[in-house]
Amino acid sequence: MTFLETIRASQGRRLMIGGHRGHLSAIRENTLPNFAEVQRHGIPYIEIDVQLSKDHEAVIFHDSDLSLNTPLTGTVSDYTVSELKSSFELCTLSEAVHWCREQNMLMMLEIKSRHYDDPARCALSRRIVQAIREDAFTDFCIPFSIDYAILRMIRKELLEVKTALIVPAQPEDPVALMESMEADIYLSYLEDMTPQLVSLLHDAGYLVDGSVVNTREKLEMALSMKVDMIESDAPEAMEDMYQSILRGE
Repeated sequence: MTFLETIRASQGRRLMIGGHRGHLSAIRENTLPNFAEVQRHGIPYIEIDVQLSKDHEAVIFHDSDLSLNTPLTGTVSDYTVSELKSSFELCTLSEAVHWCREQNMLMMLEIKSRHYDDPARCALSRRIVQAIREDAFTDFCIPFSIDYAILRMIRKELLEVKTALIVPAQPEDPVALMESMEADIYLSYLEDMTPQLVSLLHDAGYLVDGSVVNTREKLEMALSMKVDMIESDAPEAMEDMYQSILRGE
């Protein structure tokens, strides 16, 4: 089944839980060894983050400030891939897609919003399309972003790709927003959603992602709202907690 078909097959029956940036562990997030840990826990999908390097390569990294958890300062766009890789463990989008394809791991791909100018946005879009095409990964990867323009670029090149929108606050007409973007999944923080909003989106045929969930309180909120999927920094712990809730514990 495709990623979207997998979510729909679970809809209303089972909450899908994915790994946020892989997962939180001693191994650096957003790297292949980290993803392998997630796979060993039986988690069905990972959420990872893509940015554009100085030499216009798509690389997997979350933060806008490199100094937060690397030896470097500045941003990803200040360095070439070789400079980044020589300083800390990093994988390119192509490497991540290839690994996921070989390991049958599904991917939510967040395109980080870095106020890209048009040439950089086009370059990143091309790299994403290229990586997905090279490994025939269209059915198993769902790009998403708050940068709606880049999602349009990707959809123009990959007509069959499914996308998700990051919606930072409740829009006046969420269904109209989803229709205008030809998106499939509505993604927002649980705090910015209501059960009525989720129900409205479901009635219109859309899926809902309530990310990020790291506590029992948030997990119970996600279940009460009846969202279809969540991401967690500790997906294996959330899965155990979810099973405990289902058992009434």
